[in-house]
Amino acid sequence: MRPVSTKTFYFQSDAHSLGGFVKHPSQKIIPSQAHSLLPAVGGHVTTSTGSFNHDSIVSCRAAYTRVSGREQQTDGPWSMVTTSVVEGLNILEVLTAERIVAQVSIEYSKDGKYPRISFAGSRFDQLRVAGHDVAPVMNEKFMTLRGETDESLSHKHFQQASRDQGRKIVKSANAKKAGWVSDRFGWMDSVPKPGEDRCVLCSLVDGVDQAVPGRSFGHVLEIPEFGRIFLGEFFPGQRSVRLSMIRAELGCSVEGNLNISMLTTGGHTVPP
Repeated sequence: MRPVSTKTFYFQSDAHSLGGFVKHPSQKIIPSQAHSLLPAVGGHVTTSTGSFNHDSIVSCRAAYTRVSGREQQTDGPWSMVTTSVVEGLNILEVLTAERIVAQVSIEYSKDGKYPRISFAGSRFDQLRVAGHDVAPVMNEKFMTLRGETDESLSHKHFQQASRDQGRKIVKSANAKKAGWVSDRFGWMDSVPKPGEDRCVLCSLVDGVDQAVPGRSFGHVLEIPEFGRIFLGEFFPGQRSVRLSMIRAELGCSVEGNLNISMLTTGGHTVPP
């Protein structure tokens, strides 16, 4: 007979490969591709799609997502792996990539401590902007594989990383007189007030290792006659993580917002 559990874990995990909307020249929804949603009891779900092209604005050769979650032992730990992949990405012939992978592994202990989080597997393969190779510099702390005896990333680690990244972004924006960047990310370089319930924004990307057409500010790229690109952004919460490998704000003859390789993973126990 299976041992009786004293706790029930509710899994929350979903992934999309591509989606968004266009505001100009006409208002259209870009339907979400390869959406996978994990049942609350756990399990394994995978969804794939073939070639996709939305009005020659955004296209991909193929895409798939995969979500899985299980109870490793009675009353925990509980683990999940969530993956979102896009292959052959093309946005307005300006931003292209052979393969974009978002992946988060997360494990919840039965003692209710902050979960162990890993971003291993997340990457940008052959990313190009306006014909130029772009090699994102991945944050070493976030991308390092950690064994069970190694110190895991805590919420305080993420809070400090957010402040450090925000400080560098704002410093670069001020030097290049990019006011919109300072306005949007200036809040990151500050300590929350006591009791303030504020989100934490980080990026897997610290910057790019060479000049790009336009300007770069940490993980943020501003490309003339195209728009703005945000690489590897994620929001770590107390019990969940939300990751978007590429977010594009189009600001040219085409206006709209796109997300590429995005996922959310988390969960909680009952009783807590």
